[in-house]
Amino acid sequence: MSDEPKLRLLVDGVDFTAECAAAEFTTPRAVHVIPTDSGARRQVLGPASFTLLVTNPSDRLYALIDGGKTVHEVKLVADWVDHSITHPTHFHWGWVDRDGTRRMFGSLAPDREREAKWVEELPARASATETEGN
Repeated sequence: MSDEPKLRLLVDGVDFTAECAAAEFTTPRAVHVIPTDSGARRQVLGPASFTLLVTNPSDRLYALIDGGKTVHEVKLVADWVDHSITHPTHFHWGWVDRDGTRRMFGSLAPDREREAKWVEELPARASATETEGN
């Protein structure tokens, strides 16, 4: 048995730590490339995301995979440093490696209400009260 500390994995308040070999996470950031007229480019970092890779999940944990339809609250706890990270997460995909290792992948569940999206503009002279009920 390894002496290396293991992250505790909680999903929707249920402790799944004993039901997997490992839970690894990353917090990648989008990189936005800004073109300039001189041909040079600048890059800026976007917001952090969250990905989760679970190795050898139990059948009960593996059953949470639904193609990203359900939002689960995932909490990873590093007891040895008294820190944790919590994110709303979708479980997208599961697979078995050639060596027989079962894995599952999850990522940050997007907040659809806060995503950038196109909305219909009101005509310049219309007020909110004039257009209510239309």
